[in-house]
Amino acid sequence: MFENNNNENYNNGEVVYNSEDDSNPYLNQETPIKKKSGVKKVLKALGALCAVALISVGSIAGYKYVDENGIPFIDDKSNNKLSTEHAKLPISEEEEEKTNSIVETTIDRTKYQTESVLDISSANEPMSTQDIYKKVVPSVVGITAVSQYQTADSFSFFGYTPGTTEERAGTGTGIVMSEDGYILTNSHVIYSEDYGVAVSVTILMHDDTEYDAEIVGYDVQTDIAVLKVDAEGLIPAVFGSSGSLEIGDPALAIGNPLGFDLFGTLTVGHISGLNREIAVNDKTMKLIQTDAAINSGNSGGPLINDCGQVIGINSMKMSSSYSYNSATIEGLGFAIPIDDAKKIVDDLMANGYVTGRPQLGMTYRDLSEEGYAGQSGVLVTEVVKDGPAYKAGIRKNDIIVGADGGLVASLEEYLELIEEYETGESVRLTIIRNRTYYDVDVTFEDAKPQ
Repeated sequence: MFENNNNENYNNGEVVYNSEDDSNPYLNQETPIKKKSGVKKVLKALGALCAVALISVGSIAGYKYVDENGIPFIDDKSNNKLSTEHAKLPISEEEEEKTNSIVETTIDRTKYQTESVLDISSANEPMSTQDIYKKVVPSVVGITAVSQYQTADSFSFFGYTPGTTEERAGTGTGIVMSEDGYILTNSHVIYSEDYGVAVSVTILMHDDTEYDAEIVGYDVQTDIAVLKVDAEGLIPAVFGSSGSLEIGDPALAIGNPLGFDLFGTLTVGHISGLNREIAVNDKTMKLIQTDAAINSGNSGGPLINDCGQVIGINSMKMSSSYSYNSATIEGLGFAIPIDDAKKIVDDLMANGYVTGRPQLGMTYRDLSEEGYAGQSGVLVTEVVKDGPAYKAGIRKNDIIVGADGGLVASLEEYLELIEEYETGESVRLTIIRNRTYYDVDVTFEDAKPQ
C-alpha cells in the first residue's frame, strides 16, 4: 500500500508491505494467464503494485440447481464433468445495452519512437562515491502525478449533497533514458487501482526545469512505466547489466524521499540478496535486495553499481509492520533488475503494452467469496469492449461454471484450467445466463491497458 506522510490528497510513491493486512479489495481484476513456476519458497507480502483476483480454495463439484437469480447451487453428488451439449449463446440488443464494458486505452503511437532506448553497457572501472553521484544525479528526476476521483454522494439532516471531483497528487522518482526525453519509472508512481491512471504528470529535472510528461505505457504486473517529455539535450543514465551482480557488491540509491524537499538524496549500501521472489497480490517478482535506504518517494529511482551504472529500479521496501512479534525491520529494500526491465521497456515503447500475456478481456468475482452459502462459480463483473470475451458474446453477470468440459467451482479452479493457454488459442467456457447453460468458444488475445 502507499505510505502517506502528508494527507489523503498527497502521496509519496513508495510501496510499503504490511503482512498484518491480509485483505485484498481488488477482487474482480483479471490476471493475465501465467505458467506455473514450480517455486517452493516465495516471500509473500501484500502491496499496491498490482490489482489481481483474490484466489480462494474451492472443491470441484457439479451444478444441478439454479436459483431465481441464475446463481448455481452445488450438487456434491454429481460428477466432475459438464455436458458440452448446451445451447448456443445468444447476443441480444438487450444484453448489449446492459453490459458495463471496460474500454481499452488507445494512444497515438506514431509520435513515439519504437526502438530501444535502454542500452546496457559493459562494466567500467570502479568510481568513488562522490564521482558516482555527480555522474548519475543529472539523470534523476522528480515525478508529480495527479489523479482524479469522485467522492460519494451524501445524505444528511440538511439534505442531499452530490459527490465532487477531487484531485490527489503523489510524487516519485524517475531515470532519464535518452537525450530526447524518455523517462523510466515505476507504474505505481503514475497509476493505482484506487485512483486509476494519472490525469497529469510533471517532471522536475535536477536543475529545477519542469516539463509536462505523457505516459507512453505502463505495466502493473512488473511495476514499470515509460514517460516522455518534449525536450532535447537531457543527460541519460548509463545502464549496466544486473546479471553480473554478486551479493556484497556496493549499491547506491538516488531518489526523492518524502517529496522534493529532499530531492536527489543519496543512500549507500550493498547488494543484500539476488533473485528474491516477492509475491505481491499473487504476482511473483524476482528482485534485487539491498540495504541502501529506500523510502517513500524513492520509487522509480536508480539502484547504482560502483561503476556509476544503473542496475536496478528501486520499487519497494519492507516496513516494520511486516514482521512478527513487533520486531524492527531496517534495510530491506528491493529493486527491479535492469536486465528484466529492458524487455518490458522495449515492449512498452513499441506497443504500449507487454506482449505475450494471454487474457480473455473480463473481470470477475469468485462466488465462493461473496457469501452465497453452497453456491459457486465465477461471476463476470465487467467485459472489455471488443475484447475476446465480448466478441464471443459473454456479458456482465454471466456465471462461468466450466472450462473445456471441466467444472469450475472457484476462481482458483478457473485459473488452473486455463493457465496453459497461449495467445491465439481458444477455450470453451460453459456459462449460466438466465438459468440456462451455454457453451462459448473464446480466443485468447494479448492483454492490453484498460
